[in-house]
Amino acid sequence: MRWHVISAVSSRNVKQYFSGVLGYLVLIAFVLCCAVLAFSSQFFADNLANLDQLSQRFPLLLLFFVPAISMSVWSEERRSGTDAILFTLPASNVEILLGKYIAVSVVYSIALLFSATQLVALSIIGNPDWGVIFSTYIGYWLAGLALLSVGMFASSLTSSSTVSFILGSLFCAIPVLVFGPYFRGYVNLEILGIDWNLRDFTLGLVPLSNGMYFVSITLVMLYLNLVVVTRRHWSRGQQLFKWLHYACRVTSLAVFMIGLNYVVATVSASLFTRLDLTAEQLYSLDEATTTTLAKARENDQPITVQAFISGDVPRKFVDTKKQFTGLLRQFEYFGGKNVEVRYVDVSSNSEAEQQARQLGIEPQTDRSEVGGRIIEQDVYLGALISTPQGEVAIPFVDDDVSIEYELTHAMAISSDKDRKITLGILDTDTFFAGPEYEGRRIPWAYETTLTELKKQYRVKTIGQEALSDYIPTQNDTKSNGDPAEPKKTPPDVLLVADPSSLAQGPMDALEKYIENGNPTILLADPLPFFWTSRNPTDLGVLNSPRQPRVASFSPYAQILTSTSEPKSEEGKLTQINRLLGIEWDNGTVAWNLLNPHPSFKGSGPMGGPWPEYYGRFDSAFVFVQPHGDHQPFAVTDSVSSGLKELLFFYPGSIYPIKGAKTTFTPLITLEEESGVTPWDRLVFTPSTTSRGFDPNTGRTTVTEQNARNRITEEDLIVLKPSSEASLELDPEEHVLAAHIQGTESSNLNVIFIADTDFLSDLFHEQQTAIGQKLDNTTLLYNAIDVLAGYQGFVALRNRRPTPRTLTQVEKRVERFRTERTKRQEEIESDLRQQLSEAQADLEKAADKIEQDRSLSFFEKMQQTSQEASQAQRRFDIKKERLDKQLELEVNRLETEEKNNVNRLENWIGFISIGLAILPALLLGTVVLIVKTINERSQVKPTRRAK
Repeated sequence: MRWHVISAVSSRNVKQYFSGVLGYLVLIAFVLCCAVLAFSSQFFADNLANLDQLSQRFPLLLLFFVPAISMSVWSEERRSGTDAILFTLPASNVEILLGKYIAVSVVYSIALLFSATQLVALSIIGNPDWGVIFSTYIGYWLAGLALLSVGMFASSLTSSSTVSFILGSLFCAIPVLVFGPYFRGYVNLEILGIDWNLRDFTLGLVPLSNGMYFVSITLVMLYLNLVVVTRRHWSRGQQLFKWLHYACRVTSLAVFMIGLNYVVATVSASLFTRLDLTAEQLYSLDEATTTTLAKARENDQPITVQAFISGDVPRKFVDTKKQFTGLLRQFEYFGGKNVEVRYVDVSSNSEAEQQARQLGIEPQTDRSEVGGRIIEQDVYLGALISTPQGEVAIPFVDDDVSIEYELTHAMAISSDKDRKITLGILDTDTFFAGPEYEGRRIPWAYETTLTELKKQYRVKTIGQEALSDYIPTQNDTKSNGDPAEPKKTPPDVLLVADPSSLAQGPMDALEKYIENGNPTILLADPLPFFWTSRNPTDLGVLNSPRQPRVASFSPYAQILTSTSEPKSEEGKLTQINRLLGIEWDNGTVAWNLLNPHPSFKGSGPMGGPWPEYYGRFDSAFVFVQPHGDHQPFAVTDSVSSGLKELLFFYPGSIYPIKGAKTTFTPLITLEEESGVTPWDRLVFTPSTTSRGFDPNTGRTTVTEQNARNRITEEDLIVLKPSSEASLELDPEEHVLAAHIQGTESSNLNVIFIADTDFLSDLFHEQQTAIGQKLDNTTLLYNAIDVLAGYQGFVALRNRRPTPRTLTQVEKRVERFRTERTKRQEEIESDLRQQLSEAQADLEKAADKIEQDRSLSFFEKMQQTSQEASQAQRRFDIKKERLDKQLELEVNRLETEEKNNVNRLENWIGFISIGLAILPALLLGTVVLIVKTINERSQVKPTRRAK
């Protein structure tokens, strides 16, 4: 083949295409359609800076624009008779065919390049992942090139451009429609469609197998073009024979390409030949995942994934759904024949929904506003992993834990039950696993976290008296002199919440247990806040290390105490501190002034504001998040390296002791704007006043005494109101969590966290109020996995993407919301003032009657009753009127806010579309003007109209 011949043919066709206005109109129309689809109303509803809305309809767009580009390639030559001249040139059929194909490809590439102008607007209003955008355009380009060969084939069959356009659309409809939406779910047919093979490109991947699909279509259709073009050489007597001959050739080529695609897909799955262009490498499967899939292939173990996914999901689940389906495709691709993914579209009140609930797939109910109405919707994003060894359900995938981790962990557990980590929870006064009441465990302060732990691990509770069974005695030895095995096999990891509450015997056993190298997590809290937040005036602070244990005669002792014996060393945890080489003061509380959520000031009872008697917000809430130059998380330790934000409640702090024979690795630290406060400056015991009559003196006596806790019958200890608490900055570094390991001959392996409330239901309540997932439970999961030796799952869990949202739109919407909230508060304050004045008038009228000495007691009662009745009636009428006025004003403000948001979105969409088509429009206008001028210049002056 001669390149100069091919380029001459292609150059001729490109010039012909853009020699008239029609070519530029098609270009402008293509760019306009791309922009309209990209910036649709759903684009703003999803709030994601990507081209998903365009990608969903791009194959349909090609269904019309590809035939528009290719319809005249052969048909116009045949209609005008120039095909005879073309084929008499010193060029082979293949060279002419390739020249024409390159010409239409150049035209399409130019159109696609002009459509990229929409990315300017996308970058202004959002934070797109440019790797995903680039791979998406690669997919667009390959899909268009493949369909152009189909359109050229249609053009070769007729001399009419109109018929060519219709035939091209019909032929393109086979890979676009027939193997697309109509057969969605039937994977064997769907993989033959454009939509299926384009989808990976839109996720940020450049897969070799999907690229091979587009190349295969192109080669087969170009060969069909060649067959039709060369048929002019066939004699009439050879027509039937030639058609049969070339039909066999085409069939053989198609079979060969199908086989080649299968080989490429198989080899690609083994060699992981998929280029991941996402900024955070979201779809580059972790080593733990690839190992799990490789093991399934080696053992020829089938893995079936039934993914239950809602068709339409609210905005906050759109990105999660995309990642979920994208990773499922990756698992299916790399798992090969051993992994089968079945997608089940779940709609309300359907059989699929009933099946999902029966299999343990739980929906998440979302309440969102659509068109001015509150819509409550059950969203399904779960999966059932099945292997011959068992089944594991993922009730709902969420963005607080890596989706890849959820899938890989479920596959590993379902295929190998022994891989599930055993987590032992020691019973203490905190009762992390819930107290045992009448022979069963009852839900307690950590029920939400405990429920999640049971999904991830094999959880078992261990009584204090049973802890010694997991420790070999010093007198028992094997025949070779080694220590004997314990009576019971220790759990992979032991969790001890509030070890300072242990009595002396269990404390000695815990010390020995840790000394033997058994992995342990210690949660030591100087000021447990959970019970305080439930009833601060009657319960106060309960079960803190400095307080004595609840008395055995208390009716609540069974659920608040793990033993009747006194605490070891008055709750100072001296033995464990000495063993670990650390200092932990049970009477010192750490705090931090950082609050990354300025509008959040704590959620009090029933969702109300944070009460003053809960203490200072700055003391109670300790947010931990990277800020400025401070990195609070140890990036060298996998337990904390992937964390983003934590929330603690009145935590303690720990420090290493000089000369300790342990390795102290800080995991979480506080530096700037932080400090510690002694226990006695945070709490106090209120006093109560009682009055009595002394019959001997005839005087009333007043006695003050300490308030009593109605549960412990001890002095009530409560937090100082926020107005009385003071904070002093401390420049020192305060460690909230650390990984402590032995050196030389010691096998110590402990993670010490100076708080327990960060895992309580109180934390989950605050997290809901903030409206953002925090990493408290992730910290616990990482600690368990690292101590148990499963590092791979930790790396998986830490992989969480950064949301790519429309940041500028969010800022403007937040501004509208802030203005509306401020105005609403002003109106409410004004109305409350009017109600207060009405109430004051009511009280003033009653006082006036009471002070009138001319009235008798019964007259005062009568007038007071009448005046009170009339005033109350006036007050009720005014209150009803003000309440209606408030409701109307709030509705007006909300409507105004919605209108502002709609106008903003419409304006941004209009500007974005205008920016996108502007270059193509300018080019077409300039070319039209130049062409008109050139034509007029060639006309003789005598022939011009006057």
